Order: sequence, then structure tokens, then C-alpha cells
Amino acid sequence: MQGPSTSIKSFKQEFLKNLLPSLQLQARTSTTFRGATSLHERKRAVKSSVDVAMAAAHGGGARWPKAILAPASSACKVQRCRRTVRRCCRRKRCSGRSGRAGGGDTPGRLVSSRTMALREVIPGGRNSTVDEATLLREAMDYAMHLRAQVDVLRWLSKTVQHLA
Repeated sequence: MQGPSTSIKSFKQEFLKNLLPSLQLQARTSTTFRGATSLHERKRAVKSSVDVAMAAAHGGGARWPKAILAPASSACKVQRCRRTVRRCCRRKRCSGRSGRAGGGDTPGRLVSSRTMALREVIPGGRNSTVDEATLLREAMDYAMHLRAQVDVLRWLSKTVQHLA
């Protein structure tokens, strides 16, 4: 069995292998067909390429890569839901400061609200009916791969800067 550092290293290699052709294709199509694309369009295209490359490089075992690769996934809906969750959480924090006498959040309610917030962050978490232990494993796996993604993108950025 591979250790964590070995699997992360192979993930980084596979991620980079998946990402580079996608970025090269994006660079060619953005200048060839419609002239120069806007910064917002390029940002969205790069984000999409990075997400797909990360999910494809992950392999199997977790649910979040399938959720990223699913064609029905909509970034606008996710952003709108995250804003709603943040707004609700802020309201609860402000109103829940009354202490025990005022009936603030109970530990069960707090765990439930944080579990729901975590489901919103993990791709595919909102649609699944998994227990908290599985959700935490998914969150740890996703966070570990996001960290590896950041490392690869930093390395790639430094490499491109040195070439320019």
C-alpha cells in the first residue's frame, strides 16, 4: 500500500499531466476563434480545467471527483447556495449569543448545522445521504487534494514566471 506522501506525489504528477493539455487547448481556442477573451472568461475556463484535472487525477474511492466531473454540476447554483449558508450561519451566530437561559444552540443543533455547511463545501455532498463519518473522510480527502492542487499550481506559476 502506498504511503500518504507517495500517493500525493503521484496525484500531483497525474494532476499536472491532466492539466497542461487542457490549458494549452484553452490558450489556443481563446485566441483562435473569438479573438481575445475577457479576464472573467479565462478565469472561469482555468478554474474549470483545474477542477476537472484534479477530479480525473484522483482516481477512485471518493464521491467528490464524480460530482466535479458530472455534467449537471452548476457553478452558479453552488455559489448561490454558499452565500445562503453563510448568511444563515451569520444570523444564527448573532442570535445564538443569548446563552443557556435564552435557549441558544444546543450541541446537537450545532453539529447538525456544521454538518450541513460541510455538505455544501464538498462537491457532491449536498446530494448524498452519507453519514457524518463518511462525510468527514470525504472532507479530509478533498482538503488533502486541494492542498496538493495549490502546490502544483504554485510550482507551475513560478515555472511560467521564470520562462517569461
